[in-house]
Amino acid sequence: MLDVIDNYLATREDTDFSTVPGRDIEAFGERVREFAVSHTPTIQQDAHPIYLGGWPSANFALLGGDLIFSSLLYSGQVLVRDPIADWFSGEQYRIEHMIAARRGYRPPDDDAETRTRRTRAFLCTVIPALVRMRPLIEAGIIVPVASEPLYFERRAAIDQLRREIRARVLQDPLHYASRFGAAEIAAEDNVRGYFALAPGANHGPGIERAIDHGIRYFSREYTLANAYGVTYSAPFDHERFLCREGITPIVGSSTRVVESVLRSGLPIFHGLSPRLIRDIHDDDSFAEFRSTLHEVYQATPVEDATQAEAYLRDQENALLRPLIAEAERGASEGLLNRLGASLTGNKYGIAAALAADVVFGTVGAATALTVAGTFLDDLPGRRKGPQRIWSSLVAHDRTAANELDGVTRMPASNAGRDKAAAAEGDAATVSPWGVPSQEAMSISVTAGELIWDADPRTLVEPEIDEQARSRLGVYGPCRCGSGRKNRFCCAGLQ
Repeated sequence: MLDVIDNYLATREDTDFSTVPGRDIEAFGERVREFAVSHTPTIQQDAHPIYLGGWPSANFALLGGDLIFSSLLYSGQVLVRDPIADWFSGEQYRIEHMIAARRGYRPPDDDAETRTRRTRAFLCTVIPALVRMRPLIEAGIIVPVASEPLYFERRAAIDQLRREIRARVLQDPLHYASRFGAAEIAAEDNVRGYFALAPGANHGPGIERAIDHGIRYFSREYTLANAYGVTYSAPFDHERFLCREGITPIVGSSTRVVESVLRSGLPIFHGLSPRLIRDIHDDDSFAEFRSTLHEVYQATPVEDATQAEAYLRDQENALLRPLIAEAERGASEGLLNRLGASLTGNKYGIAAALAADVVFGTVGAATALTVAGTFLDDLPGRRKGPQRIWSSLVAHDRTAANELDGVTRMPASNAGRDKAAAAEGDAATVSPWGVPSQEAMSISVTAGELIWDADPRTLVEPEIDEQARSRLGVYGPCRCGSGRKNRFCCAGLQ
């Protein structure tokens, strides 16, 4: 996608997307769609690639946190979502999305000038962030792929997976909501929580629908990861829960699955940048650790959880901890220190669910047939030995808002009523997410987190003298905000 952007900008005198006319943005979108259809991403199976679910891979251009940047050093390759390809995709309008999701290039209720203004605002934010990630993309450490076309193509299998997971984890919506706050549940690439619910005595159905949005989002991401043969990795608690309670029982219905936990803490570094990560990604300490870690997991006995735990503990002591210590020394007195990175004092571990390769061709449970097929469709070459069906980053206190730029926390819309109820000792009048039990004329919105990835300066509709515009017709100023006459900007766009 960087080549598409570079080629487009190379033919222009002005490289500022805030003044690009609507027709040129339309043409740029056509080039993006052509590229998305023809591009075949390079996935290196020997690099043991992963997908960081629950927002990081979906918003990789906005990454800025110590945890995820540090994890890139321990990951040979990371599959991510291409934000430009998805913005201009037509398939996004043929599958389910929440109202608060990114609207994309051609929402059906926008006219040409409005959608041009929205697209310009999106590009002005995302393209500079994407260019910032150029060192990692060009080095093949980060691999962007279009996701919306795949979600549309595999919608039946995704819905099947969604139903399977829902049946296992969502028997009691209120208990689920007590375990996870609304803002912990990613429901779209730019929305965590922020669910609209009607106040009333029966919160269950509304909360169940909200949680189902989170399960849908997870099912799509998990399917994307498996379609490309990479391991889905969960940095945050809600996604890890869905892997453990939703995915593992499905795959494990006719085979042996065991969860192994690497307890030796991996150091979290501060001061990393895309360029610095590229420069030190294959430094001996990190390259050797990645290789050894995979070898350890590859040989994990999956027949017995107790044996697996004992094996991993022994391997950590013998092989992994010395390599981790070497990486820490590098931050204190070696290459990392000289390049400006430092240890934060925080660490995290890795949890991995493992399954033997042979089982994927012999899934016996009828309800799991479609799902298992989803898991390994198009996998370019089966890996020998136990394969991770998911992994997660554990034992850290980081959240999505810590790890991504541009995230705004939104309080519940009825926070004042919640405080009043608590002050009166009437805690039973609110749901686990703070939705009042008393009937009301207004909808309550739960707490949430939103990503603002549009430059607000380009979202503002310009002030236009409508009488003058009416007289001038297409030679009046374009409402998209480009500063051009409509005749030379958005006129004629469908």
